[in-house]
Amino acid sequence: MVDDDGRSGPFTKQVSDDELLEYVKEEEVVTTKEVADHFDYHLQTARRRLKQLHQQGRLNQKDVGKRFVWWLPRN
Repeated sequence: MVDDDGRSGPFTKQVSDDELLEYVKEEEVVTTKEVADHFDYHLQTARRRLKQLHQQGRLNQKDVGKRFVWWLPRN
């Protein structure tokens, strides 16, 4: 399977962006590690997916100490 970036292997999307965003919505605020643990992703894969959604304007992020937190923007 190949993801939207044309990558395969460990970078293959296991869940859709909508499923990932639904998880963030349910939890309200999440860390990269929480997303990685929930979806059984490597930390780098979760970070990459979350950053892509942030760049698309679908997530907000804030650096809190040594961690990023993520949440849905207000509509």
